[in-house]
Amino acid sequence: MKKIFYFLGILSLITVLLIPATISAAGAVPTIKINGKVFETPAGEPKPYINKDYRTMGSVRLVGNVLGVLDDNIKWDEKARTVTMEKNKTVIVVTVGNADLSVNGKIVTMDTVAELKNGRVFIPLRFIAESLGAKVDFDEKTRTILITSEDPSVGKHNLSAFKQLKVLENFPIILEANGLKLTVHEASLYKADSKEAKDLHKKYKLQYFDRAKYLVWSKVTLENKSKKTIRYDGLDLNPKIEWFTATSETSGKLLLSNSINYDEMNSTDFLNGWVLKPGETIASNIVHIDFLSEKPIDTLAVSVVNNMVSSGVLVAAGERKSS
Repeated sequence: MKKIFYFLGILSLITVLLIPATISAAGAVPTIKINGKVFETPAGEPKPYINKDYRTMGSVRLVGNVLGVLDDNIKWDEKARTVTMEKNKTVIVVTVGNADLSVNGKIVTMDTVAELKNGRVFIPLRFIAESLGAKVDFDEKTRTILITSEDPSVGKHNLSAFKQLKVLENFPIILEANGLKLTVHEASLYKADSKEAKDLHKKYKLQYFDRAKYLVWSKVTLENKSKKTIRYDGLDLNPKIEWFTATSETSGKLLLSNSINYDEMNSTDFLNGWVLKPGETIASNIVHIDFLSEKPIDTLAVSVVNNMVSSGVLVAAGERKSS
């Protein structure tokens, strides 16, 4: 009998020890990857969390931005307490306190209600992603939520990390001037003292980095659709790809930064000098340096220039709206 009580006592102790571990594991937010990239919550924004129904909740606006929804296409109705999000003719309506999600008028019932937290509306990540046509999987071994989308605009910029900026263009951005076609596949804006900027400098040994306040990294493709050779080298040093920034106090064109580590022509790792004959194409990475902006950047633009003709677009500007 004593052995039985001893066994039951040990079993009870083990059970007590295991319960907190189980609760702790249930409350830990999994890693979130969107098209292979870890989702990072912008500074000052509420992070994903596990709610009382053990669902991983994500901000409709922030996750929507990363999945290619422009800020102008996300509307908050204070009176109705709804968020309406639109992308590629898909209209999604979320109501705070309600488990019903409307997708193009069709009701999808979630397994928990939408919640309002720190000025943002949260619903389960799976329902945000799937409503926008993405696929969601879970890697049990690494505790990672894997969101994948074939939409080329998804995960192509980090501009949502800058709260003052409203994203105006989805990527890729395609521009053409006098037969020179520029495709900007991805772009990121970094403060010069950020880890990302320092990592880029470590990899490429960027010129002018010691003067930088911000830098713009972009992944681009250039295509010569004209009948003449187009170049950026010692024979023609007129910039062909230009980035512009503006703050409340300054504005100007960013300085193209060469890489000391990649000095060959037509490098597909880092684009310093290049020559394109008619019909030729090159894809590479490029960095532009902003050494004027002391204040937060509130305008970002890109253009392609060839033979005095330019074509450009505002990529991000203005101030974020709350929802």
